[in-house]
Amino acid sequence: MHVMWRKIWRDLTSNKPRTAMVVISTAVGIFALGLVFGLSGVMNDRLTASHREALPAHITFQGGPFPPDTVGAIERERGVRRVQGEIAVPLRWRFEDLDAVTLDSGSDGWRDGMLIARADYDEQRIDLLRLREGRWPGARLPGSHILTLGLDRLSVEHFDVAPGTVVLVESGERWRRVAVEGVVHAYDVLSPAWGGTATFYATPETAVRLTDYPGDTLMVGEVPFNQLQMRLESFTRRSAEERAARIEDRLERMGHVVESYEISDPRQHPMQGQVDAVLIVLGVMGTMSLGLSGFLIINIVNAILARQVEQIGVMKAVGATLLRVVQVYLRMTLIYGGLAVLLAVPLGVIGTYVAAAWLLDMFNVPLMTFEARPLAIGVQLVVGLAVPPSAALVPVMKAARITVREAISDYGLARDFGHGWLDKAVARVRCLPRSTALSLRNLFRRKGRVALTLAMLTFSGAAFIVVMSTQAALESTFQVIFELEGDVALSLEQPHRVSRLMEIAQQVQGAQSVEVWHEAWARASRLVPSPAADAAGTRQSGAGGLRREQGEQLSLLLTGVPLDHGSTPSARSTPSAGSTPSAGMFQPRIIDGRGLRAGDGRALLVNNRLVAEEGVEVGDILALEIAGEPSDWTVVGSYLSLNVLQDVCFVPREALGQETRTRGDGTMVKVASEGDDLASQRAVIEDLTEAFEAHNIEVSGSYSAIQQWQESQSAFGVLIYLLLAMAVLVALVGSIGLMSTMSVNVVERTREIGVMRAIGATTGTIVGIFTMEGVLVGMLSWLLALPLSAPAAYALGAVVGEAIVQIPLDFAYSINGALIWLLIVVLLSALASLGPALRASRLSVRESLAYA
Repeated sequence: MHVMWRKIWRDLTSNKPRTAMVVISTAVGIFALGLVFGLSGVMNDRLTASHREALPAHITFQGGPFPPDTVGAIERERGVRRVQGEIAVPLRWRFEDLDAVTLDSGSDGWRDGMLIARADYDEQRIDLLRLREGRWPGARLPGSHILTLGLDRLSVEHFDVAPGTVVLVESGERWRRVAVEGVVHAYDVLSPAWGGTATFYATPETAVRLTDYPGDTLMVGEVPFNQLQMRLESFTRRSAEERAARIEDRLERMGHVVESYEISDPRQHPMQGQVDAVLIVLGVMGTMSLGLSGFLIINIVNAILARQVEQIGVMKAVGATLLRVVQVYLRMTLIYGGLAVLLAVPLGVIGTYVAAAWLLDMFNVPLMTFEARPLAIGVQLVVGLAVPPSAALVPVMKAARITVREAISDYGLARDFGHGWLDKAVARVRCLPRSTALSLRNLFRRKGRVALTLAMLTFSGAAFIVVMSTQAALESTFQVIFELEGDVALSLEQPHRVSRLMEIAQQVQGAQSVEVWHEAWARASRLVPSPAADAAGTRQSGAGGLRREQGEQLSLLLTGVPLDHGSTPSARSTPSAGSTPSAGMFQPRIIDGRGLRAGDGRALLVNNRLVAEEGVEVGDILALEIAGEPSDWTVVGSYLSLNVLQDVCFVPREALGQETRTRGDGTMVKVASEGDDLASQRAVIEDLTEAFEAHNIEVSGSYSAIQQWQESQSAFGVLIYLLLAMAVLVALVGSIGLMSTMSVNVVERTREIGVMRAIGATTGTIVGIFTMEGVLVGMLSWLLALPLSAPAAYALGAVVGEAIVQIPLDFAYSINGALIWLLIVVLLSALASLGPALRASRLSVRESLAYA
């Protein structure tokens, strides 16, 4: 073996803990990067593949009733490949045996759900459902009068419903027993843990028996549908809109009511945007981790070189050239990188599989096989073999240029130590205990090294505080959003007089205040830009305005709110972005323009998605079609919303009632409850439901602000968990870097330690000096991380906010996060310094003074 390789091998094996530390720390950054690239590839591929395998509908019409013969007629339309009818109606359900389940205090166990009914589950053609366990729902359980249902897989797991479980379903003013006989996998069902509801599957005849769905007949195959799903021969947004407009016109000429239609892109999963948001943030954190690993490599190479200063002098004394010295240490770092790659690549593949299986399961997408992502492995190989030598090049070149005299006479002190302004300032500190003062002065002996260590720990601390601040920003933003709709809301099947609804609701115990809102669907096909935008020449008046193909229509859910409680604030006139009026439940977060005011006519408050994706601006005029009649509405402002499934716009209730010919009526009851906990809100919901049903007013659904808040926290908690995991990796790398720095300090001051021992310094004193030195580094890094983390937290909040809600999150700096990191960094610093300090204290006076 060549002498160079013998030296490299001896350096690697003579200090196995050091080699392990270098390899592990480098592997952390390589693993993080491989996880991000691998997870991105798996998530995008599986989401897209699962979406396409399910044959999603290109166009879905809501309305009806659509008889079965209408399905065949529409299927013969030019450009239409296949059509499928289904029934979608809300329901309420609960377990039959309440003693077997755990309920929240104050709840009687009733939950909201959705019932989907198809005529033939064995001959599905669109939005394919798959039977995971049990059997498809039939009319009745064999040998019994009990009706049978299927239940989606995510609800089965969330509520722990085994096949054969009997549940109760509300049917009119009574309930019926039904048996869950099948576990169904549906690609587009949202988990109850993410805010979704249980989705049941039944035959059309069962749907009629269980709900108030208006089946004209119970003959098999004759129950009409309220949804039509269709796939086209070929899909583009423009062709889909043209087909949808023609089919809508034909359905209306056939006497059917079309409430709305939705066009879905078959090439993109509905949750792709949320996944992209997670991956963007993970990419940022992965890059940060890799950058920190680069700093760590520099620090560790400095540590190695500091131990071998005299060896370098000897090599140069016997004729080694600068290039040969550089080759020795760069080859060593290349071996470190290779070992780190061998460790990080398999862990990255396993970590990618575990994380992808966890995330995909939440989106109801199966992870088919265990596979390695070539791109992720390639990135790990390139980074693992290129970054260590590149990072080590500067310190290696600096060490290789040292002269023989300098190498032989090096004692670990910087040449200018004690002469700089910082050294003199530290020397003037007189109020500290002797050991602490000595630790403080020793801290700045090697300013370059301590600066590098401080940079690593500062970077780690800032990353941790940024993650905690992002979590606080999410909570703050969501809190504002969920204050928009009061504490409790009930949706009604049909409009009823406002005065009657108010009278009934105000008699319910726990209802502090009551408002009645109204909802109606509308379609927007044309946008006239505001005069200011038109005059500026940025948009063309009358050209369509919406960022859609010609002929496309946008479905909007108009929500009419009462305006007799005052007005909502203007974004330009309020000092606080989160300020709201003192009265009334309608308190949206206004982003631009103003809120609705008493006396407004056809005024429209749009959500932030319409602004970001459709190009709607304040002052624009939207041409809407409401209940078949056209009307123009002026956009007066935009508000913050998390609803990615519907475009909800707010309008004055009286103006909406006039357009729909239901003036003085409402379809939604909003209640501010006296209690501020989930049990109190659920109790109010149950009492309101009973009170309305006692007056023959049917409730179709309910809403609890606290429950929605908890579900949103659960949903976006996944993002926070992933961020915290990356922050822990960053903290781990930072602590390893500090350990390497303290090890170098001990090595360089070995003779100094011998002198201290010779003049009577105890083991505790020596350990205390080095431990305090590490703690001081940690505390100083914490002070530096505070100002750095504030702008970084704002930037990350903007990235996450744009990905989730199309605007930056409310800035919230986590004081708790900063204090937690102070505790963590002090503990890590103490532990990282303790090992080298104990090793130093074990050296005898003779060993210390004889060290070379």
